[in-house]
Amino acid sequence: MKQDRDRTKTALLATAGFAIIFGFSFMASRIALQHTSAPMLLVIRFSVSMLVMLLLVVFGFFKVSLKGKPVGRFLVMGLCQPVIYFIGETLGIQYTNSSFAGVMISLIPVSTAILSAIFLHEHISRRTIGWIIVSIVGVFIISTTQTSSGAIQFKGVLYLLVAVISASAFYILSRSTADDFTPFERTFIMMMMGFVCFTIQAIIQEGQDFLPLLKSGFTDPGVMLPVAYLAVLSSVVAFLLQNYAVTYLELAKITVFENIIPVISVAAGVLFLGEPFSVIQLVGVALILIGVWKVTTD
Repeated sequence: MKQDRDRTKTALLATAGFAIIFGFSFMASRIALQHTSAPMLLVIRFSVSMLVMLLLVVFGFFKVSLKGKPVGRFLVMGLCQPVIYFIGETLGIQYTNSSFAGVMISLIPVSTAILSAIFLHEHISRRTIGWIIVSIVGVFIISTTQTSSGAIQFKGVLYLLVAVISASAFYILSRSTADDFTPFERTFIMMMMGFVCFTIQAIIQEGQDFLPLLKSGFTDPGVMLPVAYLAVLSSVVAFLLQNYAVTYLELAKITVFENIIPVISVAAGVLFLGEPFSVIQLVGVALILIGVWKVTTD
């Protein structure tokens, strides 16, 4: 019993850890995108992440064993996150705006709670759903105070919906494969899928400029310094923590922590980039934190 409680506490700390890391990733991405394009940033990020994962295996820190395991479901999980999610989120923001996208992405906890009840038979109380909605209201408040422009096109809404569903599907698949694959193995396949798919995408988009842009990115400190954070912490470490938490916690408790990400993102912008902070944003932050706290303590 004590071991279960300790494991739950560790999983909650892991959940808070990946949310904090992801929160700072937006600042790192903004810095890197001043020096390279979004497709090339993804290629460089997941190339470094894949290299780190391979080194961890080569030097014996972790093992990857796929023999006799349900690899098909495993690959679909890696396709959902990061590949489909990243594409859906990026295109969704392109055809709507960042404020609307933030609100849409905050629906992931609700979507995941519904799917986990259907496919994993996890019990989600009405009170838990209510506190999740409180945190979503906080995200809505923060998102609408950000300066955004651009019309909201229907295809942008669809792309964001794809991102929400793919994120929820990832959580379901990660939980359903937890008995067969370790958190490291699940993270390994995610980095591999990201590396392969985003490299192919960038080659198609950039054409003959791909290799010069790749070389330029790897030799530019303005790209590589934020990539060090994005690849090692925001990809390898954060997804390891996320997959560990998925193994031991109810999905509703994990996904509601995703709504802390905009809180950390706003804090990073205020502290390091000199961005403004208003009283209404403080209200949004308070609602998010209260919602997360109530969900995790119910």
